[in-house]
Amino acid sequence: MSSLSAVRALGVLFSQLEFVMGYIPEPLRRFLTVLSCLALTGRAADAAGNITVAVMLPDNLKYPWASPRVLPAIRMAREHILRSGLLGAHAMNLLNFSVEDSTGSCSENKAQIIAVDTKLYHKPDAFLGPGCVYSVASVGRFASHWKLPLITAGGLAFGFDNSEEFRTVVRTGPTTTKLGDFVNSLHAEFNWTRRALMIFHDLKQDDRPHFFLSEGIYLNLLEENMTVDAFPYEDVTSYKEIVNFIKENGRIILM
Repeated sequence: MSSLSAVRALGVLFSQLEFVMGYIPEPLRRFLTVLSCLALTGRAADAAGNITVAVMLPDNLKYPWASPRVLPAIRMAREHILRSGLLGAHAMNLLNFSVEDSTGSCSENKAQIIAVDTKLYHKPDAFLGPGCVYSVASVGRFASHWKLPLITAGGLAFGFDNSEEFRTVVRTGPTTTKLGDFVNSLHAEFNWTRRALMIFHDLKQDDRPHFFLSEGIYLNLLEENMTVDAFPYEDVTSYKEIVNFIKENGRIILM
């Protein structure tokens, strides 16, 4: 496949995604640039010049990035490319893998195994997903080591801001860092400078969404020299205990 055809094919892919989604965030455009560079430099892993993308998403609809929501748009884009004839005798291959366990939750272990097996046997040029924090962390480190781009709508945790550790991870969704920036701006607007208290339900299972959501705010407030404390509670915690903690320690409450 010629470099020009590859770039055109990638352009059609993202144009179709833009039609389905309504817009394309800037990180997605950067991802297109990365794949285009693969085509232009002839670095696509497929000996025939095809581009292979591994889609690694959970099936459970409790996740915003669940495969039933995302995969149809990706497949529509691929079908449009095939009908257009831009690829000639070549193709853009999509490999679809579920990264959830038997209970329907994201599995960090399964994601790692799938990523390694995919790299060994299929040599993908990029990863779409995973989305859950722990899965993105493990696969993202592999992808950065392999110098392969990984694009995810998840991975909202503060730790993914580390561009040295996650060099090739591109996040298209919201991040807790941005949420923390918003809270900092709110505190600056009203001159709130002390005794902020974060109360959150820490499930300590699956993707721990409340923990990572609070983490970004907490760390951002600390960087601004704000006196801040946190009270993670579990299902067994009594509301009386929570209220007493707020009464004794908090002035500004974030829940």
